[in-house]
Amino acid sequence: MRACEFITEVKKGVLHPEQAATMPRAHKFAGTADRIYDLNRAMMAVASSDGKSFPHHDPTEESWIGRNNMAAPFSEQEHDMLHHAYRAIGTEISSIVDEPGVEPDTVYKTSPVKGFRGYPR
Repeated sequence: MRACEFITEVKKGVLHPEQAATMPRAHKFAGTADRIYDLNRAMMAVASSDGKSFPHHDPTEESWIGRNNMAAPFSEQEHDMLHHAYRAIGTEISSIVDEPGVEPDTVYKTSPVKGFRGYPR
């Protein structure tokens, strides 16, 4: 059996005019082979731009997480599940923060919205 018989991405697809009409100003871009990372970097640059000037941050600088994935378990059980999964697939891990999470002092702890009748307080 030849590879082209089961690989469906041999030919480049064509965008139908009806589909193109629904995507004004759409862009297709590529940087490296890591499309997800490239999209993340591009969107961070978009977030720091006003559309009139070049973004303020250096887009060549790698983010703190770089090309790594991140998992943030909520509970101790999820933490243990992730560690078992990492061992099962043989991936290397490193902890970012080992302490339990704490809300910063800047988080509002009371709602600015007045409760309505029937709402438990």
